Amino acid sequence: MVTQQNWHKLPVAAGLILAGLSSVPALADGADVEPAAAAETGVAVYTPASFREYLPRNALDMVWQLPGFSLNGGDNVRGLSGAQGNVLIDGRRPPRGGGSVESRVRAIRVGDVVRLELIDAGARDVDMQGYPVLLNIVTTQRSAARTDGRIELEQRGNGGERNSGELLASLSGGRLELEARIDGLDESRIDFAEVRASTADEPVARASVDELTTRTRRNWQAMARFELDEANEFEFTLSTERREDTGEPTTEAQAAGGLIETGESSSVARFGSARWRHILTRRLQMIGLVTRRQGETVASDSLFSGGSRSRSASLRETSETAARADLRWRPIDRLTAETGVTWASNTLEGASSASIDGVDQAIDGADARVEETRSAVLASATWTPSSTVTATVGGRVEQFSLESSNQGGASLSLTDIAPRADLNWTLLEAWTLRLSTEREVGQLNLDQFLASTDLDNALNTAGASTLEPQRDWVHRVTLERRFGERDLLRLEAAARRTDNPVSNVLDGDGSVRPANVGPESIDQLTAEFEFDLTRFGLDGLSVEGMATRRWSDRLDPLQGFARTTSGHRDHHVRLGLRQEWSDGRYVVAAKVEDKAPAMHYWLTEIRKEANGLSVELDGEWRHAPGWRSGIATRWRGDREDRIYVFDGVRQSGNAPILVNTLDRAEGIHADIWSEWEIRRAAYLRLSLRTGRDRAGVSRVETLDGVALDQLSRDSQSVPSVNVRLRFQR
Repeated sequence: MVTQQNWHKLPVAAGLILAGLSSVPALADGADVEPAAAAETGVAVYTPASFREYLPRNALDMVWQLPGFSLNGGDNVRGLSGAQGNVLIDGRRPPRGGGSVESRVRAIRVGDVVRLELIDAGARDVDMQGYPVLLNIVTTQRSAARTDGRIELEQRGNGGERNSGELLASLSGGRLELEARIDGLDESRIDFAEVRASTADEPVARASVDELTTRTRRNWQAMARFELDEANEFEFTLSTERREDTGEPTTEAQAAGGLIETGESSSVARFGSARWRHILTRRLQMIGLVTRRQGETVASDSLFSGGSRSRSASLRETSETAARADLRWRPIDRLTAETGVTWASNTLEGASSASIDGVDQAIDGADARVEETRSAVLASATWTPSSTVTATVGGRVEQFSLESSNQGGASLSLTDIAPRADLNWTLLEAWTLRLSTEREVGQLNLDQFLASTDLDNALNTAGASTLEPQRDWVHRVTLERRFGERDLLRLEAAARRTDNPVSNVLDGDGSVRPANVGPESIDQLTAEFEFDLTRFGLDGLSVEGMATRRWSDRLDPLQGFARTTSGHRDHHVRLGLRQEWSDGRYVVAAKVEDKAPAMHYWLTEIRKEANGLSVELDGEWRHAPGWRSGIATRWRGDREDRIYVFDGVRQSGNAPILVNTLDRAEGIHADIWSEWEIRRAAYLRLSLRTGRDRAGVSRVETLDGVALDQLSRDSQSVPSVNVRLRFQR
């Protein structure tokens, strides 16, 4: 167990940080900012000067402040894992693998950034991969050898600690570029007892106990890019990610008894890719990609409650092999055509076991093997008839096959046609209209073919026999205007129609099992804005905000009534203000956020979640060019969960047997910090964090409101000290 004695590590931490400075160059004046490129239709340009009031330390600090843009790394795309995110660096996508796009963008120094470009579809001959807008970070000719590092150490008042670090090094020269990245995390903390939901087996007010949790992460990645000649470029990537998590009651909690939970999991994922780009002619190029990913996850959990013990364990081995070949042709400047083929094979082999109250469980899918194969032919064409209009039409024909060992063996074969069409039209006064419609064919979650057990509710879920990929029609209309230095106004309407979402249902033999169910619809209106009010005589004041209104509809697959989708919120509103004084020496920022209540429809309960307002208030004082300090405060309003608990899985005609209300409240969290640029591009930050007081009450009542039970749990805030060094060279 972690103890108070860990505070003695702070001097050691300071020593490690000071030692890291030896690799950082001496402090020097900042680089001049280069002017923006000439105006280009469909491309919004932002120079580093556009972000000067935020004192960015690296390119990522500027990306976070881009109006209306959200960074997407694309790492969650499975099956055709060559698909990438919405960020380019000097016109090329970052290499694939374990390293995040955020880390790569963070490694770019502010002085190396010429401009940020937001590129609309069709504005340039670039593979949009389905995104309406791409970000291109244009840099200067960077040095042949570069390093970017971070060391972060945190000690908590109850003995917990969190230590992490990362180092990225790259070497470029001539036709060769090499890059290596490592990062790691070690964390141990105490999660204090909190109120938790009642169940049909335990129809009383319940609470967890104090728990010691640990997390470990070890990741590395290596990349090589080589230009054989002007027509051939090769890229190779290798990476490994390792994770370990544990959770167990503290020694004191185990001695006190009560509800005792333990859990542990470990996983390793290995990834490799090879990419070849061949320029056949000035207007014709070919791209080939092969990827391979392997993973293994081991997990186990136990629950001791009411004098009995339950356990579960699982082992998953997964693999993915994917290949893609594309041919891009630009016969004339206003027309780009692309065609290609893709193939992917995904497998899962898994085993799971469980015992409830000491009785071994026999569940279909406890030993599962599933193989999914996809192949597709794709084609698209982008036409720019004028400088203000760009149209893209295309699609793919995809063949899908599935083999599953569950229920004595099952197979499935399907063919899907997935068209897509986009239109970008630049209207008068810099207004842009975007129209898009697309047929999406989703990816299967192969984990749904392996049986699992919810120990808290003593509920088994069998592995799926077969599943079809989720199919959606997605339609979107966006009207946007960018003006001034960073001002934005955007209105968007989106509609999604899902034919066959996947949900857990009761099958004919009474087993809970994932299956495709009836259709659902989601409609959403969104408005975003960001304005600098200096033009109205309000010097240094800016305002930004967002509001969404959402509608959804589906039939409940367990009880058959019409309802919204699980987790649906009618609205979400956010408003932020930022005020600067004395030429940016003093800064105050405030943000208020409100979310409508959400309804969650789970197997054994229906839960209404009501959140209060969320408020952020920040202040900053810039003492000198290389020194600034500030305070960041966070407060979240009280949360109420009203839970309707059923006796087992919800079924048609069944009513809940009790109502469990959980009321939670948190105090204000404050972070007081100071940051120094101790050498050029080397920043040392010291933070004192207050933590949060927490309080919770659980009330159990009958449906008529008769009180049955009640308990409360409180925990004191845990202050911490955080020291962080980030350096670039």
